[in-house]
Amino acid sequence: MERIHVSVRARPLSPEDAKASPWRISGNSISIPTQPSKFEFDQIFGEDCETRDVYSARTRDIVAAAVRGFNGTVFAYGQTSSGKTHTMRGSSSELGVIPLSVHDVFNIIHQEMDREFLLRMSYMEIYNEEINDLLAPEQRKLQIHESIERGIFVAGLREEIVASADQVLQLMEFGESHRHIGETNMNVYSSRSHTIFRMIIESREKTGDSEAEFSCDAVRVSVLNLVDLAGSERAAKTGAEGVRLKEGSHINKSLMTLGTVIKKLSEGAESQGGHVPYRDSKLTRILQPALGGNANTAMICNITLAQIHADETKSSLQFASRALRVTNCAHVNEILTDAALLKRQKKEIEELRAKLQGLHSEHLEEEILNLRNTLLKSELDRERMALELEEEKRTQAEREKILQVQAKKIENLSSMVFCANREETGDDYKKEKRRDTWCPGNLGRKKIKEVILLPTAVKENSSQVKPRRANCTTGPLLPFEELVNETSTSELHKQDQDCKKSALEDCILPDPHALLHVTSRRKVPSKRSLPMESNNSVEMQAEYENLLLEFETHRMMSDIKIDYLMTKLVEADLLVDEKCRECAAKNINPVSNPEENSSLRDLDAILVIKQLQEKIAALEMEKSSSQKNLDCKSGLRTEQTVSAQEKCETLHDELMLAQEGATLASENLASTVLLAESEELKKEFESSKQLVVSLSSVVDELFSFLPNLLDLKPSVSQSLVQIESIVKSHEKVQSCLRDKVHKLEDEKLSLYDQASELRTRIEELSSEVQNSTNALVELNEKHEEEKADVLCHLEMLQRENQSLSSSSLAKEKESIRKDLEKTKLKLKDTESKLKNAVQEKTKLEGEKSCAERELKRLQNQKAKIERDMSKRESIIGKMRDPTTDRSSNVFDQKRAKGSAALAELEEYKKLEVLAFEMEITIASLEEQLAMANDEKDISTSRAEELASDLQALSDELHLSKSELTTLREEVPILRRSLEEFSFHAQKMESSLQTLSEEKEDLSMQLTEALMTMEEEKAIWSSKEKASVEVIGVKEKQYTAEIASLSKQLSEVSKLKDELEQQSDRIASMEGKMHNDQVQYNLEKAKLRMRLRGAQTKLDTFRVRYEESVDELAYMNRKFGEASSNLKKQLASYGIEILNLKKQLAGFKGQ
Repeated sequence: MERIHVSVRARPLSPEDAKASPWRISGNSISIPTQPSKFEFDQIFGEDCETRDVYSARTRDIVAAAVRGFNGTVFAYGQTSSGKTHTMRGSSSELGVIPLSVHDVFNIIHQEMDREFLLRMSYMEIYNEEINDLLAPEQRKLQIHESIERGIFVAGLREEIVASADQVLQLMEFGESHRHIGETNMNVYSSRSHTIFRMIIESREKTGDSEAEFSCDAVRVSVLNLVDLAGSERAAKTGAEGVRLKEGSHINKSLMTLGTVIKKLSEGAESQGGHVPYRDSKLTRILQPALGGNANTAMICNITLAQIHADETKSSLQFASRALRVTNCAHVNEILTDAALLKRQKKEIEELRAKLQGLHSEHLEEEILNLRNTLLKSELDRERMALELEEEKRTQAEREKILQVQAKKIENLSSMVFCANREETGDDYKKEKRRDTWCPGNLGRKKIKEVILLPTAVKENSSQVKPRRANCTTGPLLPFEELVNETSTSELHKQDQDCKKSALEDCILPDPHALLHVTSRRKVPSKRSLPMESNNSVEMQAEYENLLLEFETHRMMSDIKIDYLMTKLVEADLLVDEKCRECAAKNINPVSNPEENSSLRDLDAILVIKQLQEKIAALEMEKSSSQKNLDCKSGLRTEQTVSAQEKCETLHDELMLAQEGATLASENLASTVLLAESEELKKEFESSKQLVVSLSSVVDELFSFLPNLLDLKPSVSQSLVQIESIVKSHEKVQSCLRDKVHKLEDEKLSLYDQASELRTRIEELSSEVQNSTNALVELNEKHEEEKADVLCHLEMLQRENQSLSSSSLAKEKESIRKDLEKTKLKLKDTESKLKNAVQEKTKLEGEKSCAERELKRLQNQKAKIERDMSKRESIIGKMRDPTTDRSSNVFDQKRAKGSAALAELEEYKKLEVLAFEMEITIASLEEQLAMANDEKDISTSRAEELASDLQALSDELHLSKSELTTLREEVPILRRSLEEFSFHAQKMESSLQTLSEEKEDLSMQLTEALMTMEEEKAIWSSKEKASVEVIGVKEKQYTAEIASLSKQLSEVSKLKDELEQQSDRIASMEGKMHNDQVQYNLEKAKLRMRLRGAQTKLDTFRVRYEESVDELAYMNRKFGEASSNLKKQLASYGIEILNLKKQLAGFKGQ
């Protein structure tokens, strides 16, 4: 919010008025000492100030702001004859506010290299509450309108596009010539109207091909108003009567309205919702944006300090002091499209981003580094988990391979058992190639599903077991009960370790401690990311380890049981052998003993086999159940690992998104950063504890060394002081050396510069010496040549003097006269051509005005015809509507009333008669429409003819312009001829000078001859008379020649005068031609503007006509489509009716 800037300017007074003046100015305040009232303003300018000072006070800033896009208004207020017009317009010696502001506008535009501008100007006056266009005097009584886009504007006001300050000032002078000015008792040139000089400044940014994407398409539009108000006046003082009195009343009325508006605004009526009477005067209505609106406003209050005008001065000062309290709110006026708004917002976003990066670059870099570290950690954890999963898959694959190998070994064992049965049936024993050992090692852990076949082999031949077991080097085996019950915990732990080692030889299973270590690795990132997942993974890991331990214990127990059963089998075989041997030693009956032995063997074998089968089945059940549990747990584990991997991937994606939106989500990241920092602080705290423990010992050692250090302290302090002193001295020496080096370098540079300057001077002097020598040589040569030429010329002149005659001089004189006559004729022709061109120009202007009048008349006729057509169409519609209504009512009454037929028939006849009359009227109206259309066509043809006439007139203007160019081309030819004549005159003058010189030479020669003759008078007395007569004759001839030459000189001087007069005439003609050309250009510009307006109107009419034609075509298409659709519907209905009829016929036939 800015208030109106008010400055006061006092008009200079005469010495008498200055002495009697009651006003006193002190700084920026003015008052009358005898009265208590005192007025203070922004600035008060005394009588000695210049208009440039008044302009630079505030108006210059308003003009600069207008170029930047702010509206600006400057107006001069005061009583009549107080110097308002002088302040605004100025004079030739002192420029006013308007010329200064115009020059400043163009200077600022030339300095603004990043924007391109378009300037328009208008000039109007408010005379007797009527708005007149000073640039187009024929446009009077203009109206004020208001719109959302343009605001408050004057409709029909001409706006000229300007490109220079001179063009603006010329147009302003043209407008001033049409302003209303009158004479009163107080002022000879009194302004009788308010004038508003307006400049509209449009600008936008310059955009190249590379910057077109980043450029903003916003257009700034600002208005600069420079107002010269008419002065308030009293009829008693001005002596106004008649027209002047009426003008003064209108001026006072508008100024009074302006005063009431400013009073209301100063009291804050507009902000409080009160009424401000802007519409009471056209001046206040036009200046509404400048008074309490969107504009920078300044007021120049002009006063006179004379005693006579004290009351008027006081009222104008009161008006100005009220204006001080009015505030405006100016802002940049920009026309923005949606695309321009988007570009502007993008640019602002980029600028804000740059500012944020500049302000928070360090914090953002730290946050980005933290985010990168967290991302790297998450990626490392992800890779670790992937490696662990791969290791688990590998271990599962190895387990499956081990199980397959064990199954193959079991099959081999079963095949070995079958082979043993076959070999016992035969007589001879074949030794196997490969040695099979039975021991509680790797073979003890194999599955023996087919051990059930062993009893058959034992029944058939038990003696064959010995050679197989002979090579077996097994130690004594413990029974199963002792192994289970009696062994101590330490022995069992040793056996478990041995079994684990043996199992690791066949299959490499994962170590539970290693798995615990792996899970401990997973816990760190999982705790950071998701605590629930970390708990689940720990529980799953514990279950997995328990299952592994159970599986290992079951496997070990099954292996021990299998070894125990194998030992039982071996013991049973040994018992059978011992019994056989005992029977053979006792010589018992061979028939009974074998039967008993076989029965005993069968019973023992059956019992053992049953026990073994039961144990093997139980072990297989346990193994299958444990395998199922392991498969389930491993499946769950794999599913959980897959889900964890997916969660890790989602977390990774979320982290990437968080990294992209780091600038917007810095507050959310603060919590995670704090958690990470807290964990890091915990780790650092633990490490610091360890460091404290480790450093405590070091501190103890240091305390032990303290006394030694205290002893060494004074010596160390002395040595430090010495070192510091040495360092300071060394630094001083270095600084001195540096200074000396700098001085030497400066001296070196100065010496080098001096040497270079001396070299250049030496070279210049040498070149000058050479040039001078060359010039001397050339001058000598020229002097000799000129001497020779002079001698030759003297000889030639003597010869020409003898050969001169009066005939040559007369011929030259006649040729000069003929040339002068020719030039005079050419000048007359040019004058006649110019007159014809001026007459043709006036004719063209008359024809142009006639054409414009005819155009206006045709437009009015066209408007009238359109109105008549619209009225006739409305009448026809109204006539048609009642006829249709009446006919429908009649038919309804017919249907309703069946008895009153005759009355209805009569009414119907009447209606038919009315309908017939209406049809006649419609036909007549249609004929009138046709006539109107014909008249419209005739008017359009007339308009086209007028356009062709205008084009012909423009062609004639072009021809006149070409003739003017030819005349201009002839002017330099005439100048050349004049120059040639002047050259001939100079030649004649030179010849006369040579003749006079020759005469003097001859006179000298004559005097010399006379002297010689006097000396020889005594000797040559007889010859003296003859020589005197000859000399007299020669003198007469020379005097005649001198008289003729003097006459020629006088004639040449007359010719010079005539040539000068002709050159003055040509210059005046050129000035007239230049003025005519300027006026012609102005009129041409006006004609172009009018032609553009007419062309735009024609284009609008054409567009409307095309739109109407398109609408008719569109309606015809719609009608055709609707008719085709109705026809299709009728056809479909007909087909359906036929089908229904057929169906009905079929039903009836049935």
